[in-house]
Amino acid sequence: MNHTRQVLRLTGSGPSRHKAFADAMAQVQRAAGERAPGVCYRVEPVDLQVVSAVEHRWTERFLGLLFARTRSRFELTLRIEVRVAALDLDGLDFTLREERLTPLQHALHMR
Repeated sequence: MNHTRQVLRLTGSGPSRHKAFADAMAQVQRAAGERAPGVCYRVEPVDLQVVSAVEHRWTERFLGLLFARTRSRFELTLRIEVRVAALDLDGLDFTLREERLTPLQHALHMR
């Protein structure tokens, strides 16, 4: 087992503030797993800081003239410190169990 700490910088975006935050947090497991040595089985956020929070706002019109409406999109960049627990499968010693089947058993196991 291997316990490490990682600092991740992730960006999420969405039509609302909550969706932007959820988009950024959904990337934590994958980003931490890519950098972990071995197979990641636990990711625990330790610290979270907001690096930037931006709201993009624009006016949209139907056919360029009619029915004006204001649209917005939120973008959130987070700095997340996580503690990662990983298992190095290459370092494990597996015991070998070999089975010999008779021709009849082999024929019965075939599908």
